[in-house]
Order: sequence, then C-alpha cells, then structure tokens
Amino acid sequence: MVSRRSFTAGAVSLIAGMGGGLAAARPLLRWPGGARAAVSLTYDDGLDSQIDNAAPDLQAAGFRATFFLTRQNMEDQLPRWQAVWRLGHEVGNHSVTHPCQLRHCTSARFGDEEIAPMEAFLDEHFSPDRFRSYAYPCGFIGLGEGEESQRIARYGRALRGRIAAARTVSGLANDPSRVVSDPLLLHAYQPTYAVDDPRRAFRYVRRTLAAGGWAILVFHDVLGVRKGEGQTSQASHRAILRWLSDQPIWCAPMGEVFQYIQARQSPARPVAGGQPQPRARV
Repeated sequence: MVSRRSFTAGAVSLIAGMGGGLAAARPLLRWPGGARAAVSLTYDDGLDSQIDNAAPDLQAAGFRATFFLTRQNMEDQLPRWQAVWRLGHEVGNHSVTHPCQLRHCTSARFGDEEIAPMEAFLDEHFSPDRFRSYAYPCGFIGLGEGEESQRIARYGRALRGRIAAARTVSGLANDPSRVVSDPLLLHAYQPTYAVDDPRRAFRYVRRTLAAGGWAILVFHDVLGVRKGEGQTSQASHRAILRWLSDQPIWCAPMGEVFQYIQARQSPARPVAGGQPQPRARV
C-alpha cells in the first residue's frame, strides 16, 4: 500500500500570508437552514479503515463527506468504495500513486500520469457527472524546480481543465467571498494529524463559526486505537462528529459547498484577490 504521507523534515506545505483569512465576526454568506458556517469532512488516501470505521461513523451522525481516493490504495476494495459512494458521499481525485517526490515533474507529465488517469478511473467506476475535486498528495502544492510561484503555477497547469476545486492541508478557514477566485488552493485543517485530540477541531470550527466561513477538515486512517502520526482514533473521530452535530453548521461534502458558493457569486461583483498564497516547501 502506498504510504499516506509524512510531514517531517520540512515535508509539509505551509499557508503563508494569512491576511485574507477569516477574522471578522460578520456573516460572509447566508448558509442553508440558517447555519452560521459550513463544514466539509474530507478523508484522504482511500484507506480500508475509512470504509470500516469512518463511513459507519458518518452514517450514524447523518453526515456526508468527501473521500479523496488514491487508486493504488483502494482499487482492490472498489465494490466497497462504490457502496460508500452510493450512500451519498463524494469521491475525489488523490492521484493514481500518491507521489511525494515532485522536483522532477512537469505539468504535462504529472497531468497525464497522475491526474487524467485517475479522473478516467473515477468516471468509469463512479460517475462522469460527479464534482471534480482534488486533494494534494503529501500536501505539496508545487511541481518541479524554480521559485515558489513557478512551482505552484506548474501544478495549477496540471490541474486546470481537469479539476474544479483542489484542497490543501493548512490555512485558516475559507472566506466564501474568495474561494471561487482561487479554487485550486482551498484551505483545510488536519485536527488530529499530530495529536489525537478532538478539541483541536472544536477550536478551529469555533473560529469559523465566529466569522461565518467554511472549514474543511482532513482525516486519514480512522482506527480503533491510534498507533502513529496521521491516524485518528475512532473515539476522537466520533467525538468530533457528535460535537459538530450540536453546532449551528451546514455539514456537506466539499464539492457541494463549493458549488453552493459558486452559484451565489454575483457576476456583477467580481471578487478582488484570492485566497492567501500558499508557500510550497519541498
């Protein structure tokens, strides 16, 4: 199985320049059902524990999520993943092989070898009408050599025309007035990656509620007992879902929230600027 990821030795992408993040205690968008904020739950890598543990927990809580699938991890469990999808969850692209060594990649090669084949796989086995989302393997948002801005732009060229929205792994919650102008750099937060403590998720979502924004939470393995970095115990996972159930939020898959925001983006009032520019550390 492909390794999930390691963020040691400088392997994490950082979101810098938080000037465009959420800070104001004012509603940014009218969310469905009178909710004060939106939350999307996302799960990376297409791991067996997500079928065995995360999906049933979500079902019990009444939440739908987005599962970002890596073909090399999940193909042997395809019928079970199709059953998860039929419950109303979204599936997104997390590449064919989950590559983390990207210094020698070009836009054309990466797009042709990792993005397009996975899109075709998802079209064939799920639906060609699904929302086309992507989560960056290893959290890296830059391809090849050169300046940071060049690497980010190179990755963007590999995604553009194939992917409608792409999720990073860090940053403040998303400002709905800005995500449509910068759809390939959506902010997210991994509440239990370093520490298996659900209170980290609570704090992040509370800040999102105060500003009326959109929080995207990221999980990987969901296990009975956490054994290492990146894993979430089922007790913490369930605690997060229970807490979210009591909050005035709209919890929906990432593509669904993005399309809701997109539909309310007035063409007469173009958004100035985008999300804070991430810094790709490789």
